[in-house]
Amino acid sequence: MNFLAHFALSNKDQNLSIGSFLGDFVKGRLSGQYNQEIEIGIKFHRAVDAYTDQHLLTRLSKERFGTRFRRIGGIMTDIAYDHLLALSWDSFYDEPLSSFSKRVLEDVLAYKNLPREAEKLAKVMLKNNSLENYKDELFLREASLSLDKRFKRRTPIFEAPDKIIKIKKELDSDFKLFYPQLMKFAAGWLEKNEQNKKT
Repeated sequence: MNFLAHFALSNKDQNLSIGSFLGDFVKGRLSGQYNQEIEIGIKFHRAVDAYTDQHLLTRLSKERFGTRFRRIGGIMTDIAYDHLLALSWDSFYDEPLSSFSKRVLEDVLAYKNLPREAEKLAKVMLKNNSLENYKDELFLREASLSLDKRFKRRTPIFEAPDKIIKIKKELDSDFKLFYPQLMKFAAGWLEKNEQNKKT
């Protein structure tokens, strides 16, 4: 999943949101460089990604992109699912997407120990209203351009927005079945790890 879903699944918890955001920047074994609550957020990010990558519905979505996009099918699915989540936000959450998008990034930027790359990205996302703008098809091009800068090899990522729009109905069908299952998994994971933290 991409940034919007990771933030949404963090259940309005600031430390979880920070950790979920850092999950894309902090690799390897966690050794106490962050406080316990934020490290739980990083682990939560990893658990959500692992569950998503192994799920039959997300694998089906990846296959819908075809062989040309095989190497970046997972990334394209992440982009598409954040777009579809933004479009159907009110079906899953009570807080308006407009206020959520601003609040959660301000929560992240309030943390003073962000890696430089993470802080820079969070500031750009807040300035550009990126999370809310995921509902706009035109923004998919900006998201793809941003991702392209992080790739070391050339990919057909520039073609991703057109392909996502072309098969949007099928992807939406996958997403609508998958996301409630992901929400259930996330709630169970958080409950289990909150209990472990207290023991």
